[in-house]
Amino acid sequence: MAILVLIVACSTEPISNDLAPDEIRASEKSSVDIINPILGEVTGTSTLHRSKSGLTVNYKTTGLAPGYAYTIWWVIWNNPEKCEVPGECTDSDFANAEAVGVEVLYAAGHVVGNSGKGNFSGHLNTDDDSASINTLFGLPPAGGLHSGKTFSAEVHLVLRSHGPKIPGMVSEQINSYEGGCLDPFAIAPFTEIPDEVGECGDIEFAIHPPSN
Repeated sequence: MAILVLIVACSTEPISNDLAPDEIRASEKSSVDIINPILGEVTGTSTLHRSKSGLTVNYKTTGLAPGYAYTIWWVIWNNPEKCEVPGECTDSDFANAEAVGVEVLYAAGHVVGNSGKGNFSGHLNTDDDSASINTLFGLPPAGGLHSGKTFSAEVHLVLRSHGPKIPGMVSEQINSYEGGCLDPFAIAPFTEIPDEVGECGDIEFAIHPPSN
């Protein structure tokens, strides 16, 4: 999976002292732009809530295709300080997956209505890798979001289109990376918007930098 890095608008609202270590910090919220690099547009806002026990995201975007199936994916970098550019992890850092502690996991999915607006919400508990798809990309398991890393992890959210909903296959389309895809890797990430049945591709992203 290719993950692009872009410096995006970001606001952080610490509820407790933002210099406190993870184990005593209460919670924190950050909001960043959602980027569609194919269109070169900001399409919405991703809001991430961090707490000691995990992460919750609300990903609100626009301009999606009505009647199409979409999924959202967590890309968790547990050790972003070990990325080639510390705190700015990119697809090249997948080559050092074990050191950076990267995990790709399912977050949410649904079929978009006539408004073309997508409102996705997902939660990830620490040390839970049950929704991981690392093996699909040949990546070693990382153990999910590590305890004690909820504030220091770099968090990417990726929106994937699974094309028009397919009768009898909607559940697969909105709950798996390969659902409804004739070839899940036929379209390179962030290069083309799927517009036919059987086409799938990653089309948007949001990047939440480490909060400390």
